[in-house]
Amino acid sequence: MRLAPLPDHTRTTDPAWKAKFDLYEPLITPLRRRGLVTDIDDRSGTTTIHAKLPDGTHLTIGTGTDDGHLPASLDSVTSWVVTRESDDNPTFQHEIYNSTPDPDTLHGRAGALLAPLLLAIDAALTTWGMPGRPENHRAVVTVTTVHEADPAGFATTPAFPTAMIAARHHTDIVAGLTGDGLTVAHEITAWPWRAHVLVRGDRVQIVHTTLAELVPGHRPVPVHCFCRFAHPQTPEEDQQLHAEVQEALRLGDATGVYVGMFRLLTAPNCPARPKGTARV
Repeated sequence: MRLAPLPDHTRTTDPAWKAKFDLYEPLITPLRRRGLVTDIDDRSGTTTIHAKLPDGTHLTIGTGTDDGHLPASLDSVTSWVVTRESDDNPTFQHEIYNSTPDPDTLHGRAGALLAPLLLAIDAALTTWGMPGRPENHRAVVTVTTVHEADPAGFATTPAFPTAMIAARHHTDIVAGLTGDGLTVAHEITAWPWRAHVLVRGDRVQIVHTTLAELVPGHRPVPVHCFCRFAHPQTPEEDQQLHAEVQEALRLGDATGVYVGMFRLLTAPNCPARPKGTARV
């Protein structure tokens, strides 16, 4: 899908503007994919995201802080507030999304998750009769692994047709990781959008259900394996090991069969497993 053009002003060549624009690219690009010309607006002293709507109004996207100011790091955002406003009528303000922490509301449990924010914008576009809503909202589960002694790893499941299906796979992955000895240290749940942070020693794994469009490439990404016992990491390795087990059976090599089967079945939820995450 073609992206909306960049804003028509000279600040697009300003290194400070471009740095902030690039910093919030994970949210800005999906907005541009919806046909909305999206800008970083800091003219009032408060930095927000400004997305033009077809009728001349615009969306102002800020944080749930008192001034709504966007912090210097996307990771520092803890909540979002989206309002529809008009430059011609300063009194026109309509809030369409607010994830300021509130355990009694669905959005209030979403924190800084981007998927529910985009769904709220898509619902608003449909209500207002404006184009831009995607044809589907396919979802994926991502698994990020951080280990003090090794490179970080990242993997995604294939895209599922609905977030509800992805959320069920998310549950299975978290159950597998806790079964492997990891402990849930932090959780965000605005069903079906979820994020879990699990830890064991110096190993941290983040399991996240999100929109497929928010994952670069929308496809599984090779990852580094941190498992203590070697296992297949590609479909070809999986097939080769199956063949070796069959050969060990033919020769009556009990040790070969045991080791081969252990390698096939160990760490079923490792992100480096064939098919991206758990062998499902």
